[in-house]
Amino acid sequence: MKFDIFQMERNQTLFENDVEINLTESGVHPWAIEDILPPSEMQDLLKLPLGYGWTDGRPDLRANIASWYPGAGPSNVLVTNGSSEATMIALMTLVEPGERIVFAVPNFMQVDGLGRALGFDVRRLELSGDNGWQIDPASLDAAAAGAKVIAVTNPANPTGSVLTQQSREALIAAARQSGAWLLVDEIYRGGEIDGPETQTLWGSYPRLVVTSSLSKSFACPGLRLGWIVAPADVVAGAAERQDYTTIGSGILSQILAAAVMKPDTRGRLLSRGRDLLRTNANLVGDWMSRHPGWSWKRPEAGGMAFLRYPLNLPSEEFSRLLREEESVFVVAGSWFGIEQHIRIGIGVPTETLAEGLKRLDRFLDRHAG
Repeated sequence: MKFDIFQMERNQTLFENDVEINLTESGVHPWAIEDILPPSEMQDLLKLPLGYGWTDGRPDLRANIASWYPGAGPSNVLVTNGSSEATMIALMTLVEPGERIVFAVPNFMQVDGLGRALGFDVRRLELSGDNGWQIDPASLDAAAAGAKVIAVTNPANPTGSVLTQQSREALIAAARQSGAWLLVDEIYRGGEIDGPETQTLWGSYPRLVVTSSLSKSFACPGLRLGWIVAPADVVAGAAERQDYTTIGSGILSQILAAAVMKPDTRGRLLSRGRDLLRTNANLVGDWMSRHPGWSWKRPEAGGMAFLRYPLNLPSEEFSRLLREEESVFVVAGSWFGIEQHIRIGIGVPTETLAEGLKRLDRFLDRHAG
């Protein structure tokens, strides 16, 4: 089976731990265990037998996750090793080789590369910054004809945009017309910068699967804990496929995740994260105001800003030169399927972002001419 190189993931693996300023992350700066558990419960972890636990997710964890999705119950939830496993086994459950999937770009490119490796007919739905990275109904209708799955991310990666009601309705109408499943990655929900929490698409259409995890808005990427929310029969089918992948996630991750997803705890953690994102989005906004020729749409959610630059420089070369010359690592737009852009992480500590932007200015002084 042939897999294309996953450019963003491969480059992060190679370089993110060897730079002084890593701005490639799209989540919130991670919390510590003491931010999640009271001291008595932390002490209890020391006595925990390290057995397998619940392969499909602890009952309390599945119930706490379900409570974030109106109308969902534990039977609608499967716990996975991060959202990447959730997406993989969801695709394997819903799609057969040769069937068509529509994938909105720019985006995290897992669905694109994995889908083609699994023999799916992957059609890209190109979104444009000119209309705020929203769905164009005519383009969607043309791409979705005969599709088995329409895959989108909301809030979006790398743009930080949130689907408007018009875009949501267009997605549902196109899916209903073709009988397709909607596969919605909602990993950045809860990381809103200025507006209210993004409304989940769960419950808006019967043939809908949501994937998410604790890695971004919840600032717990080290737990590698994700989930699928779907009709019970899809959850059962995905669990059968998980038996061939990781079998189940770690017992320590599940215990901590159950605590994170308690309504009071998740509200507290998300609120702290939004405060950081708002401060840092303002910092980037100030920087952008001083750089004519650069443009962006202020992100509505997520720990990232997607910046269009005026240099005659491919984005991968931009990323490489900035990393080599200033020890600042940013994501190339081409790794999301779009050029002349870079993505910078705004979920890092504010002082880290400020230093990264200062070094970016030094870089531009040398290369802008």
